[in-house]
Amino acid sequence: MTATLRRIQSDDLAQIVHFPFTVSIREPLTDAAQLRAAFDATGFWTDEAGAVAVVEGGQMVGTCQFYRAAPCIHGLELGYILHDPANRGRGLASPAVRALSDLLFAERPAIYRQQLIIEAWNTASWKLAERCGFTREGLLRSSGFGDGDPADCLLYARTRKDWHEEATSLMGVAVSPV
Repeated sequence: MTATLRRIQSDDLAQIVHFPFTVSIREPLTDAAQLRAAFDATGFWTDEAGAVAVVEGGQMVGTCQFYRAAPCIHGLELGYILHDPANRGRGLASPAVRALSDLLFAERPAIYRQQLIIEAWNTASWKLAERCGFTREGLLRSSGFGDGDPADCLLYARTRKDWHEEATSLMGVAVSPV
């Protein structure tokens, strides 16, 4: 089956509450009342941040999210999670991340860059980034997630130029619009 994206719905909150950063990278939303209030306020979709459900067979299997990377960067940071580890490695996340990336470039002309920050040990995630057209830009030392000594992270980016070139080429050969 193929995964699709859709906006977060009220019925998704019961599942989302078990995953701290599945709809908000800035704050863990594991309190049901706080999660409901955040959903009611924005539907998890604003100019600066948002989240979508990754759906397979009518069931939400995970989320993709975005948020403003930093005030001085003309772009967004993306994240993703498949909730059940059994769904990982099945090819569901790559098309979801690619679809969200394409959507954000198409709908937000002021966005020139999207980035992923991936812990260096997470080979599956950095391979996903590369499949989705992101380019490795560097290493962020001791910048990982969680408590204690943070892991090193890899920085990946996809630019508006990358997106445009991919959209206007066929097998590496530029084509003119009809």
